[in-house]
Amino acid sequence: MIRRVGIHSGKRIYFGYDRYVLPELSTYIAALEAHGKVVLSVDETYLHYLTSAELVCSAVQRDPDSVGVLICGTGMGMSIAANKFKNIYAARCISVEDAESCRTINNANVLCLGAKFGMDLNRTILDIFARTPYRGRKIEELEYITNFENPSSLPVAAPLRAARRTG
Repeated sequence: MIRRVGIHSGKRIYFGYDRYVLPELSTYIAALEAHGKVVLSVDETYLHYLTSAELVCSAVQRDPDSVGVLICGTGMGMSIAANKFKNIYAARCISVEDAESCRTINNANVLCLGAKFGMDLNRTILDIFARTPYRGRKIEELEYITNFENPSSLPVAAPLRAARRTG
């Protein structure tokens, strides 16, 4: 997954949320539909953020050409839970810069948003996340991160050294 380049627009979008999204659920679904086919991974019976994260991340694992969007009150709980799943690279974004960086630098495949930040900002973040391509930047560092997922089966990676800044 980590080597897949391109944008997320046009992909299947697995969407999970908790009770904080219910007042604007139809608005969120419409915003997501602008970027791909939305698959609701939860219903009103399973609105706990951990259940939503599990259902969405499991679906993205089975369908690697898809993307996930998780929304809870702050986005933090969803992000922490999502990043426990192998091959899931979730980013909690609270700004346009976060959304752009999580795609261009980290090739995130799950977007986590906080409902408390409001629909207008979240729609903008979602648009940037879906339309910003990953072009293979820092691939060695991303592969280094994937070693963390299987520490017992892989040798210890050679340490990375920070680039020196000049000027």
